[in-house]
Amino acid sequence: KKMTIYRISYFLILLFILSCDNKLIYSDVILETDSYNYSNYSIKFSLDREADVYISYWPVDSIDHKFRSIVSKPKKDHQINLTLLEPSLNYNFIIHSTYKNSNYNSQLFSFTSRELPYKFPSFEIKKNNNYNFNGYIFLRTQTNPGIQLLINSNGVPLWYGMADTTLSRPFNTINSQSYLSLSSKSLIEEITFTGDTVTSINTEKNVVHHDILKHQNRYIGLSYKYFELKGNSKFSSLKGDGIVVYNADGKLLWEWNIFDFVDPTDEDNGYKIQEDWSHANGISIDSDGNFLISFRSFNQIWKINSLTGQIVWKLGINGDFDLSENEIFYQQHAIHKIDDDTYMLFDNGDAELRKSSRALIFKLDEKNNDFQIEKSVFLPDDLFSFKQGSVYLFDQDKLLFASSVNSRVVITNMNGEVLWNLNSDYSFYRAYYLNKML
Repeated sequence: KKMTIYRISYFLILLFILSCDNKLIYSDVILETDSYNYSNYSIKFSLDREADVYISYWPVDSIDHKFRSIVSKPKKDHQINLTLLEPSLNYNFIIHSTYKNSNYNSQLFSFTSRELPYKFPSFEIKKNNNYNFNGYIFLRTQTNPGIQLLINSNGVPLWYGMADTTLSRPFNTINSQSYLSLSSKSLIEEITFTGDTVTSINTEKNVVHHDILKHQNRYIGLSYKYFELKGNSKFSSLKGDGIVVYNADGKLLWEWNIFDFVDPTDEDNGYKIQEDWSHANGISIDSDGNFLISFRSFNQIWKINSLTGQIVWKLGINGDFDLSENEIFYQQHAIHKIDDDTYMLFDNGDAELRKSSRALIFKLDEKNNDFQIEKSVFLPDDLFSFKQGSVYLFDQDKLLFASSVNSRVVITNMNGEVLWNLNSDYSFYRAYYLNKML
């Protein structure tokens, strides 16, 4: 999968013979990229017999920081993509091959990675006591041009793809090798960071929004559903939400419609009649395989039975659990489990009721309808994000926040002390942490 604007293709041919005694001879080696707006490089070459190969590469001045590509399976013609390249930096690489239990290495080759494209996000990084992390932060811009990128603890982009339009908001991590992207409103794709499209699912009439995920080889997303209003002078219909579940072949396995279980015109529900009625913004999987959905308009999290679609419980204002004033959350995002017993969400807060955002970590006793806060970690007041945003735990005791309306991404400890602070000229709906992949 390559994201291009101009589809520019340029390449560098490197000529060499691996050995003089005909053990293995390579053809010309071609180093190319399909676009100035995509960071990966592709190395193409041929062998005189079938063998598996991989490439080791490293910055010229940092031989101790070697990267290793994936292994290309035994064949004659190979194409290997190099990723995690720092911009405008000199790199060395060597091709390694194995044939009949013997190992062969090419001579040393060099290239210079490209500079960053025009209109690329800029980052200002502030660190507390020189704090660094070892992995990467995965970001996606919300405006045109659409850019998704991985940065290191110094704010240096090591991987990126840049489109010629605004990217759809939903994206998610799968593992350190691939990610999910809503490439259009009805196209869910699983893509490797080296650029290969693993799965492409056309959801057709189901318009997907806000959140997607992969669970047990199934692809899950939030979808829009509509309820026709009769005799209402203000609205002809209400926009609500649903769930869609697909297999890797793109077959729709299961779907859910909120209006099959809740009548919005029933005043006993306590839900306000408004055009954007429920506004789901996050979906996750509970430990028992059932769905967790965040409804921003309701200030609630719902648990949905993944077989019957029945509502198991509602958590939040006017929900099934008694919450004290300090336990109430507002306009929340990014509901998920951090272990079998513990939940986390980003509590946005409210401009009138509580003008502060926090990570809310809690446990639930479903049998006794008991809610218990494990930890409440507030962001500084200047990072209040009344909409959008996320928080995720990493390294066991660090929290990665996206304060979207402030164009900030921060890392705190469990006491709320800001350790790492990114300020950008672009806004990011969510921020994910990835462990090192190479």
